[in-house]
Amino acid sequence: MSHPSPWGEKAHTDSPTMESFQGFYERDLKGELAALEQERPAMLRRFYLITGAAVSVGLTIAFVLIVMTGMKPDILIVVAMAVAGIGYLAFRPLARMQENAKVRTMTSLCRFLGLNYHLKPSGVSLTRLGELDLIPSYHESKLEDQIEGDVRGVDFNLFEARLIKRTRDSKGRTRRTTVFRGLLCEFDFHKNFTGTTIITRDHTRLGNFFAKFGKIGERIKLEDPQFEKLFEVYGTDQVESRYLLTPAFMERIRDLNAVVGSGNLQLAFDRGRLLLALKKDGNSFEGGHIFSDLTDITRIEKTIKELMVIYNIVDKLRLELETKI
Repeated sequence: MSHPSPWGEKAHTDSPTMESFQGFYERDLKGELAALEQERPAMLRRFYLITGAAVSVGLTIAFVLIVMTGMKPDILIVVAMAVAGIGYLAFRPLARMQENAKVRTMTSLCRFLGLNYHLKPSGVSLTRLGELDLIPSYHESKLEDQIEGDVRGVDFNLFEARLIKRTRDSKGRTRRTTVFRGLLCEFDFHKNFTGTTIITRDHTRLGNFFAKFGKIGERIKLEDPQFEKLFEVYGTDQVESRYLLTPAFMERIRDLNAVVGSGNLQLAFDRGRLLLALKKDGNSFEGGHIFSDLTDITRIEKTIKELMVIYNIVDKLRLELETKI
Protein backbone atom coordinates (compact mmCIF):
# COMPACT_ATOMS: atom_id res chain seq x y z
CA MET A 1 0.00 0.00 0.00
CA SER A 2 1.33 3.46 -0.88
CA HIS A 3 1.61 6.23 1.68
CA PRO A 4 -0.58 9.36 1.53
CA SER A 5 0.79 12.02 -0.80
CA PRO A 6 2.25 15.08 0.94
CA TRP A 7 0.50 17.28 -1.64
CA GLY A 8 -3.00 15.87 -1.17
CA GLU A 9 -5.24 16.47 -4.18
CA LYS A 10 -2.76 18.93 -5.70
CA ALA A 11 -0.38 16.05 -6.39
CA HIS A 12 -2.68 14.98 -9.21
CA THR A 13 -2.08 18.20 -11.13
CA ASP A 14 1.34 19.54 -10.14
CA SER A 15 4.70 17.83 -10.12
CA PRO A 16 6.76 18.02 -6.92
CA THR A 17 9.14 20.96 -6.95
CA MET A 18 12.84 21.00 -6.12
CA GLU A 19 12.04 23.52 -3.37
CA SER A 20 9.63 21.14 -1.63
CA PHE A 21 12.27 18.38 -1.76
CA GLN A 22 14.97 20.65 -0.41
CA GLY A 23 12.78 21.68 2.50
CA PHE A 24 12.09 18.05 3.30
CA TYR A 25 15.78 17.22 3.02
CA GLU A 26 16.77 19.91 5.51
CA ARG A 27 14.06 18.87 7.99
CA ASP A 28 14.20 15.09 7.81
CA LEU A 29 16.97 13.48 5.79
CA LYS A 30 20.05 15.63 6.29
CA GLY A 31 20.44 14.57 9.95
CA GLU A 32 20.44 10.88 9.02
CA LEU A 33 23.08 11.38 6.35
CA ALA A 34 25.15 13.62 8.62
CA ALA A 35 25.46 10.75 11.11
CA LEU A 36 26.91 8.55 8.36
CA GLU A 37 29.12 11.37 7.11
CA GLN A 38 30.83 11.58 10.50
CA GLU A 39 32.10 8.02 10.04
CA ARG A 40 33.10 8.34 6.39
CA PRO A 41 36.48 10.20 6.69
CA ALA A 42 37.91 7.62 9.13
CA MET A 43 36.75 4.76 6.92
CA LEU A 44 38.28 6.41 3.87
CA ARG A 45 41.61 6.85 5.66
CA ARG A 46 41.55 3.16 6.64
CA PHE A 47 40.86 2.18 3.03
CA TYR A 48 43.70 4.32 1.69
CA LEU A 49 46.07 3.04 4.39
CA ILE A 50 45.34 -0.63 3.77
CA THR A 51 45.39 -0.27 -0.01
CA GLY A 52 48.60 1.80 0.02
CA ALA A 53 50.32 -0.69 2.33
CA ALA A 54 49.22 -3.59 0.10
CA VAL A 55 50.65 -1.88 -2.99
CA SER A 56 53.96 -1.09 -1.23
CA VAL A 57 54.38 -4.59 0.16
CA GLY A 58 53.34 -6.14 -3.14
CA LEU A 59 55.85 -4.12 -5.16
CA THR A 60 58.61 -4.91 -2.64
CA ILE A 61 57.90 -8.63 -2.80
CA ALA A 62 57.78 -8.53 -6.61
CA PHE A 63 61.11 -6.65 -6.75
CA VAL A 64 62.78 -9.13 -4.42
CA LEU A 65 61.45 -12.14 -6.29
CA ILE A 66 62.41 -10.80 -9.72
CA VAL A 67 65.78 -9.20 -8.93
CA MET A 68 67.07 -11.39 -6.12
CA THR A 69 65.77 -14.80 -7.17
CA GLY A 70 65.46 -14.32 -10.94
CA MET A 71 61.74 -15.14 -11.14
CA LYS A 72 59.94 -14.15 -14.33
CA PRO A 73 58.04 -10.81 -14.43
CA ASP A 74 54.84 -12.85 -14.69
CA ILE A 75 54.87 -12.83 -10.88
CA LEU A 76 53.65 -9.22 -11.16
CA ILE A 77 50.27 -10.53 -12.33
CA VAL A 78 49.93 -12.66 -9.20
CA VAL A 79 50.98 -9.76 -6.98
CA ALA A 80 48.56 -7.41 -8.73
CA MET A 81 45.68 -9.86 -8.20
CA ALA A 82 46.57 -10.19 -4.52
CA VAL A 83 46.70 -6.40 -4.09
CA ALA A 84 43.37 -6.03 -5.91
CA GLY A 85 41.81 -8.62 -3.60
CA ILE A 86 43.03 -6.78 -0.51
CA GLY A 87 41.76 -3.49 -1.95
CA TYR A 88 38.37 -5.06 -2.61
CA LEU A 89 38.09 -6.32 0.98
CA ALA A 90 39.18 -2.92 2.30
CA PHE A 91 36.53 -1.19 0.19
CA ARG A 92 33.63 -3.38 1.34
CA PRO A 93 32.85 -1.29 4.48
CA LEU A 94 32.69 1.82 2.30
CA ALA A 95 30.42 0.03 -0.18
CA ARG A 96 28.08 -0.94 2.66
CA MET A 97 28.03 2.67 3.86
CA GLN A 98 27.20 3.91 0.37
CA GLU A 99 24.38 1.38 0.08
CA ASN A 100 23.10 2.40 3.52
CA ALA A 101 23.10 6.08 2.49
CA LYS A 102 21.32 5.22 -0.76
CA VAL A 103 18.61 3.17 0.95
CA ARG A 104 18.00 5.88 3.54
CA THR A 105 17.79 8.53 0.84
CA MET A 106 15.52 6.56 -1.48
CA THR A 107 13.25 5.33 1.33
CA SER A 108 12.83 8.85 2.71
CA LEU A 109 12.28 10.54 -0.64
CA CYS A 110 9.81 7.88 -1.80
CA ARG A 111 7.96 8.06 1.52
CA PHE A 112 7.74 11.83 1.05
CA LEU A 113 6.13 11.20 -2.35
CA GLY A 114 3.75 8.60 -0.94
CA LEU A 115 5.60 5.74 -2.67
CA ASN A 116 7.28 2.53 -1.54
CA TYR A 117 10.95 1.69 -2.12
CA HIS A 118 12.72 -1.68 -1.99
CA LEU A 119 16.42 -2.12 -2.70
CA LYS A 120 15.81 -5.69 -3.91
CA PRO A 121 12.69 -6.06 -6.09
CA SER A 122 10.11 -8.64 -5.11
CA GLY A 123 7.20 -10.11 -7.04
CA VAL A 124 8.61 -9.12 -10.44
CA SER A 125 9.23 -11.21 -13.54
CA LEU A 126 11.03 -10.54 -16.80
CA THR A 127 9.39 -13.41 -18.67
CA ARG A 128 6.57 -11.46 -20.28
CA LEU A 129 8.86 -8.54 -21.16
CA GLY A 130 11.06 -11.01 -23.02
CA GLU A 131 8.09 -12.59 -24.80
CA LEU A 132 7.00 -9.14 -25.96
CA ASP A 133 10.52 -8.39 -27.21
CA LEU A 134 10.82 -5.32 -24.99
CA ILE A 135 14.10 -6.66 -23.63
CA PRO A 136 16.78 -8.74 -25.41
CA SER A 137 17.62 -12.34 -24.57
CA TYR A 138 20.07 -12.68 -21.69
CA HIS A 139 21.75 -15.14 -19.33
CA GLU A 140 22.09 -13.09 -16.14
CA SER A 141 19.94 -10.38 -14.60
CA LYS A 142 20.75 -7.91 -11.85
CA LEU A 143 17.63 -6.21 -10.47
CA GLU A 144 17.45 -3.43 -7.88
CA ASP A 145 15.65 -0.24 -6.85
CA GLN A 146 11.97 -1.16 -6.98
CA ILE A 147 9.58 1.80 -6.63
CA GLU A 148 5.86 1.24 -6.53
CA GLY A 149 2.74 3.15 -5.64
CA ASP A 150 0.35 5.69 -7.08
CA VAL A 151 1.18 8.83 -9.05
CA ARG A 152 -1.86 10.99 -9.85
CA GLY A 153 -4.21 8.05 -9.58
CA VAL A 154 -2.01 5.82 -11.75
CA ASP A 155 -0.72 2.65 -10.12
CA PHE A 156 2.78 1.71 -11.23
CA ASN A 157 5.65 -0.64 -10.49
CA LEU A 158 9.18 0.25 -11.62
CA PHE A 159 12.59 -1.31 -11.09
CA GLU A 160 16.09 -1.07 -12.50
CA ALA A 161 17.57 -3.92 -14.51
CA ARG A 162 20.93 -4.84 -15.95
CA LEU A 163 20.81 -7.80 -18.33
CA ILE A 164 23.97 -9.68 -19.28
CA LYS A 165 24.66 -12.13 -22.08
CA ARG A 166 27.52 -14.64 -21.98
CA THR A 167 29.49 -15.68 -25.05
CA ARG A 168 32.64 -17.75 -25.60
CA ASP A 169 35.55 -16.84 -27.81
CA SER A 170 37.66 -19.22 -29.89
CA LYS A 171 39.85 -20.00 -26.84
CA GLY A 172 36.89 -20.94 -24.69
CA ARG A 173 37.02 -17.79 -22.57
CA THR A 174 33.70 -16.45 -21.34
CA ARG A 175 32.78 -12.88 -22.17
CA ARG A 176 29.98 -11.08 -20.32
CA THR A 177 28.28 -8.28 -22.23
CA THR A 178 25.59 -5.95 -20.91
CA VAL A 179 22.74 -6.07 -23.45
CA PHE A 180 20.30 -3.89 -21.50
CA ARG A 181 20.60 -1.39 -18.67
CA GLY A 182 17.69 0.77 -17.66
CA LEU A 183 14.23 0.93 -16.11
CA LEU A 184 11.39 -1.54 -16.56
CA CYS A 185 7.97 -0.16 -15.73
CA GLU A 186 4.34 -1.21 -15.52
CA PHE A 187 1.56 1.40 -15.46
CA ASP A 188 -2.21 1.45 -15.34
CA PHE A 189 -3.83 2.33 -18.64
CA HIS A 190 -7.33 3.77 -18.47
CA LYS A 191 -8.76 2.00 -21.49
CA ASN A 192 -10.28 -1.44 -21.71
CA PHE A 193 -8.45 -3.88 -23.97
CA THR A 194 -7.81 -7.61 -24.03
CA GLY A 195 -5.20 -8.06 -26.73
CA THR A 196 -1.54 -7.16 -27.08
CA THR A 197 0.02 -4.25 -28.95
CA ILE A 198 3.83 -3.97 -29.06
CA ILE A 199 5.70 -0.77 -29.96
CA THR A 200 9.38 -1.39 -30.63
CA ARG A 201 12.03 0.93 -32.02
CA ASP A 202 12.49 1.01 -35.77
CA HIS A 203 15.39 -1.12 -37.05
CA THR A 204 15.47 0.23 -40.64
CA ARG A 205 13.92 -1.72 -43.48
CA LEU A 206 16.32 -4.67 -43.44
CA GLY A 207 16.37 -4.89 -39.66
CA ASN A 208 12.58 -4.73 -39.48
CA PHE A 209 12.31 -7.60 -41.98
CA PHE A 210 14.29 -9.93 -39.67
CA ALA A 211 12.88 -8.44 -36.45
CA LYS A 212 9.31 -9.34 -37.37
CA PHE A 213 10.01 -13.10 -37.03
CA GLY A 214 8.97 -14.29 -33.60
CA LYS A 215 6.92 -11.18 -32.85
CA ILE A 216 3.51 -11.60 -31.24
CA GLY A 217 0.72 -10.58 -33.59
CA GLU A 218 0.95 -8.99 -37.03
CA ARG A 219 2.47 -5.79 -38.33
CA ILE A 220 0.19 -2.78 -37.76
CA LYS A 221 0.39 0.05 -40.30
CA LEU A 222 -0.47 3.46 -38.86
CA GLU A 223 -1.21 6.73 -40.63
CA ASP A 224 1.47 8.75 -38.85
CA PRO A 225 4.67 8.96 -40.91
CA GLN A 226 6.65 10.53 -38.04
CA PHE A 227 5.64 7.73 -35.70
CA GLU A 228 6.41 5.10 -38.35
CA LYS A 229 9.96 6.46 -38.68
CA LEU A 230 10.56 5.90 -34.96
CA PHE A 231 8.66 2.70 -34.16
CA GLU A 232 7.44 -0.64 -35.49
CA VAL A 233 4.04 -1.77 -34.18
CA TYR A 234 2.73 -5.34 -33.89
CA GLY A 235 -0.61 -6.41 -32.48
CA THR A 236 -2.98 -9.31 -32.00
CA ASP A 237 -5.98 -7.18 -33.01
CA GLN A 238 -5.72 -4.50 -35.73
CA VAL A 239 -8.86 -2.70 -34.57
CA GLU A 240 -7.84 -2.67 -30.92
CA SER A 241 -4.31 -1.47 -31.71
CA ARG A 242 -5.70 1.51 -33.62
CA TYR A 243 -8.19 2.15 -30.81
CA LEU A 244 -5.28 2.42 -28.38
CA LEU A 245 -2.86 4.24 -30.65
CA THR A 246 -4.89 7.33 -31.41
CA PRO A 247 -3.17 10.23 -33.19
CA ALA A 248 -3.05 12.09 -29.87
CA PHE A 249 -1.47 9.18 -28.02
CA MET A 250 1.11 8.55 -30.76
CA GLU A 251 2.10 12.21 -30.45
CA ARG A 252 2.56 11.76 -26.69
CA ILE A 253 4.75 8.71 -27.27
CA ARG A 254 6.87 10.74 -29.70
CA ASP A 255 7.21 13.49 -27.10
CA LEU A 256 8.30 11.03 -24.42
CA ASN A 257 10.72 9.40 -26.85
CA ALA A 258 12.30 12.81 -27.49
CA VAL A 259 12.73 13.38 -23.74
CA VAL A 260 14.37 10.01 -22.98
CA GLY A 261 16.40 9.85 -26.19
CA SER A 262 15.38 8.34 -29.49
CA GLY A 263 15.81 4.58 -29.59
CA ASN A 264 15.74 4.20 -25.79
CA LEU A 265 11.99 3.60 -25.42
CA GLN A 266 9.89 0.52 -26.15
CA LEU A 267 6.31 -0.11 -25.01
CA ALA A 268 3.55 -2.68 -25.02
CA PHE A 269 -0.14 -2.71 -24.17
CA ASP A 270 -0.70 -6.10 -22.63
CA ARG A 271 -3.51 -7.54 -20.52
CA GLY A 272 -4.81 -4.17 -19.44
CA ARG A 273 -1.38 -2.75 -18.60
CA LEU A 274 1.12 -0.46 -20.25
CA LEU A 275 4.66 -1.88 -20.07
CA LEU A 276 7.74 0.23 -20.76
CA ALA A 277 11.41 -0.57 -21.21
CA LEU A 278 13.57 2.53 -20.91
CA LYS A 279 17.29 2.22 -21.68
CA LYS A 280 19.59 4.47 -19.65
CA ASP A 281 23.33 4.97 -19.38
CA GLY A 282 24.70 3.98 -15.97
CA ASN A 283 22.87 3.20 -12.76
CA SER A 284 19.90 5.21 -11.55
CA PHE A 285 19.11 6.31 -7.99
CA GLU A 286 22.72 6.09 -6.76
CA GLY A 287 22.99 9.75 -5.72
CA GLY A 288 26.76 10.09 -6.06
CA HIS A 289 29.63 8.00 -4.73
CA ILE A 290 31.25 7.30 -1.38
CA PHE A 291 34.25 9.54 -2.12
CA SER A 292 32.12 12.69 -1.81
CA ASP A 293 30.25 14.28 1.11
CA LEU A 294 27.10 12.26 1.85
CA THR A 295 25.24 15.43 2.88
CA ASP A 296 26.01 17.30 -0.36
CA ILE A 297 22.67 18.57 -1.65
CA THR A 298 23.72 17.91 -5.26
CA ARG A 299 23.58 14.17 -4.51
CA ILE A 300 19.96 14.53 -3.47
CA GLU A 301 19.14 16.71 -6.47
CA LYS A 302 20.50 14.04 -8.83
CA THR A 303 18.31 11.39 -7.18
CA ILE A 304 15.28 13.69 -7.31
CA LYS A 305 15.74 14.28 -11.04
CA GLU A 306 15.88 10.52 -11.60
CA LEU A 307 12.71 10.03 -9.56
CA MET A 308 10.97 12.62 -11.72
CA VAL A 309 11.14 10.21 -14.68
CA ILE A 310 8.05 8.55 -13.18
CA TYR A 311 6.12 11.82 -13.24
CA ASN A 312 7.47 12.54 -16.70
CA ILE A 313 6.03 9.31 -18.07
CA VAL A 314 2.62 9.98 -16.52
CA ASP A 315 2.73 13.60 -17.72
CA LYS A 316 3.83 12.94 -21.28
CA LEU A 317 1.46 10.03 -21.84
CA ARG A 318 -1.33 11.64 -19.77
CA LEU A 319 -1.97 8.28 -18.10
CA GLU A 320 -4.02 9.90 -15.33
CA LEU A 321 -6.80 10.73 -17.81
CA GLU A 322 -9.61 8.31 -18.52
CA THR A 323 -10.03 9.39 -22.11
CA LYS A 324 -11.07 8.00 -25.45
CA ILE A 325 -9.01 10.46 -27.49
